Amino acid sequence: MSEADEPIHDHLVDAAAVRPGGCVADLGCGSGPTLAAFARRLPGVRLIGFDRSAAGVEASRALLAGHRGGAEVEVADLADRLPLPDNSVDAVVSYNVLECLPDPAALLAEAARVLKPGGRAVVAHVDFDSLVISGVRRELDRRICHAFTDDRQPWMEHADGRIGRKLPGLVKASPLLLERVHPWVTSSTELSGHAARRIEHIRHALTGAASKGRGRVSVEEVETWHDAVRLAADQGRFFLAETAIVVTGRA
Repeated sequence: MSEADEPIHDHLVDAAAVRPGGCVADLGCGSGPTLAAFARRLPGVRLIGFDRSAAGVEASRALLAGHRGGAEVEVADLADRLPLPDNSVDAVVSYNVLECLPDPAALLAEAARVLKPGGRAVVAHVDFDSLVISGVRRELDRRICHAFTDDRQPWMEHADGRIGRKLPGLVKASPLLLERVHPWVTSSTELSGHAARRIEHIRHALTGAASKGRGRVSVEEVETWHDAVRLAADQGRFFLAETAIVVTGRA
């Protein structure tokens, strides 16, 4: 899940450090929130996006229509070779994508291939085992959070909810030169915005899994957890935090 109002998108722009007139490729761009942040901050930068979702690609194209630097967004399977020449882009970004790939190292190798010498790759992913939620009794909260971390939703060919903590090692083992590792924490004391969407995302994913007999928790447990979260919010006891690991490497 990647949303337009997440401040991490601006952080990814900063980390990429693209010069005016440069070119950025977003691997797994979804509906385009990171590309939109680049367009807003760097109107002359050329933007390229790839995603396997045709709906996401269409949304990105609409969002970037009229971008002065030009924008090309295409449907592509990131498990395959990227449809870009060697040494063709100044920066590559990828947020909340690698957990879905059976071979994330292959995508990092492709990122290194398409980067110009000295170009920068910025890969980031929420480590879902980092979820901190206040207001629910300990045992149930642990069961829910761990079940969500380990859940593979029907649209996913692969899932690794702990991929965030693995990113530094993956980049070290890749052709990229590891530059920086930075934890990015998102938190809220209100059940609104991103926090509310995350809670509903957890509820939807786990009730869907349970209803199909593949979940580690029951629908009743999920609903009990959800009711406790809402009660905590009503009583001013709600808190949510999650950590994304942001790793920067150079070609």
